[in-house]
Amino acid sequence: MPTMMIVDDEAIFRRGLRAMIAASDKEWDIVADARDGYEALELLEQHRPDVVLTDIRMPRMDGLQLQRIARERFPELQVVVISGYEDFTYAQQSMRSGARDYLMKPVEREELLRVLSSVKQDWLNKHKEHDHDVVPEGQELRQQVAAQLVAGIMQSNVQQMHLDLLSQIGIELTDPYYNCMVIKLDKDSVDNDRYRTTDPSLFQLYIQQFVQEMIQFRMKGFSFVFSDTEVAALVNLPDAAEGERQLLKLAESVRMQIKSLSNLTVTIGVGRPVKGFESMLTAFREAQMALIYRLVVGGDKVLEYEQSVKHQLFQSERKKWSWEALERAINEGRLHGIDDLVDSVIIELCQQAQTPELVHQQICKLLIHYYERSEDLGLTKAWLGGRDIRKLLIDICSISSRGELMEVSRQLFGSLTAVIAAGNRQLDSDPVAIALHYIEQHYVEPITLTDIAEHVYLNSAYFSTLFKQKVGKTFIEYVTDLRIEDAKKRLASTDEKIASVADATGFSNIRHFNRVFKNETGLVPKEYRERVRQRRYKHI
Repeated sequence: MPTMMIVDDEAIFRRGLRAMIAASDKEWDIVADARDGYEALELLEQHRPDVVLTDIRMPRMDGLQLQRIARERFPELQVVVISGYEDFTYAQQSMRSGARDYLMKPVEREELLRVLSSVKQDWLNKHKEHDHDVVPEGQELRQQVAAQLVAGIMQSNVQQMHLDLLSQIGIELTDPYYNCMVIKLDKDSVDNDRYRTTDPSLFQLYIQQFVQEMIQFRMKGFSFVFSDTEVAALVNLPDAAEGERQLLKLAESVRMQIKSLSNLTVTIGVGRPVKGFESMLTAFREAQMALIYRLVVGGDKVLEYEQSVKHQLFQSERKKWSWEALERAINEGRLHGIDDLVDSVIIELCQQAQTPELVHQQICKLLIHYYERSEDLGLTKAWLGGRDIRKLLIDICSISSRGELMEVSRQLFGSLTAVIAAGNRQLDSDPVAIALHYIEQHYVEPITLTDIAEHVYLNSAYFSTLFKQKVGKTFIEYVTDLRIEDAKKRLASTDEKIASVADATGFSNIRHFNRVFKNETGLVPKEYRERVRQRRYKHI
């Protein structure tokens, strides 16, 4: 099979390209990788690869210099260069100097496969070798095992067959206890340009391979890419307590070494040990639950389920956070400083909330609040485009990074503010007016003063005073009046049963309805209906 060397100054790209090539075309043998041109020249002498896949921009000796020197020493060497759009002129120079082809960052699988297929065909034609049907069975089996495990976890159906598959690739998990950790890249640790110009799957592949290497040295286990954003690791332990301690130690080593070697940070959730392979799903779910607490405590940490969830060590005295400044800016269509206001609200919320679920809940409540207002004003399409609000809320609840939550919130609330500004319109910023509108739509439901105060993001005591000042009635009096007026109309114009009228107008039971109705009208509902009808008959 043809041989290749990868040259790039970032370890994550070298590892990622290795994994991508192995997954895309198993007929390549990657014999070496190098950090720069100088190291590459030394390895070329040692390994004599058929192809070099090299980045253009590197310290000490860049890809152009490497290509020129290597072609003098190894005339048959094929060179494929990797270039960012800003470095495209270098790629052109490289092609003029005899490069076989070039790839643009971010490297896409289809384009990589196209280039490698072309180079490989040339190599086959030259060497007349037709043994390319032989593939490394171990690598293929490993991918199958990973896929089967992911499917089993997703379907909540992990069985003995998965252990048998692991055994086929030489991973014997025979100890009685199991545990899991889930590793997630802290996206905010990656430079925006670097993340944008890199296939995100490269980061996951790098983390997965790194974790697997660490596991092999310390304990029995298997790591695999679980999703587009998560790497999972299953470990086998002879003892529950000591095994848990060792896994936490391993997780901390993974976190520190990835940070040291690649300038990336990860957050790792760790579950509790379980007995028996079939119970592994419990440990996996616990690791995911622990990972969610990244939203509250920040990234670059190892989060243990036992501490973060069971004992709720991240709970603090509940404080109220305020949205008033952000609300005013959005309602007035005031774009200046909107991003800073969003960030300050998210930071305060994450610092003071008791649980990640409460953070998600508050953000979703604010989005629903503005969705309802934008619907009333016909601004929803301009604000959200074709996005479905339900899908948007699900996406919000899947975020476990404070940085990602701020980024998404800035985009959402910033775009709404821009829509309001562009339309030269203002949302009603009077909290009592908003409350009255909400009450009129929901008075038949069991709403409370606290519910309405939270809807307008005010303290309930302050809102109660403000409501009485503006409306001239207490909240209870106002809601009761709405319900009684609705009940009067129903009693006078329909033959509904008294109990049905009570239920349809928001009263919890017929006894309570009778008492309140009599207090307000001087009559019980039955008497009121009879009297109204008697008056009608007199006028006929």
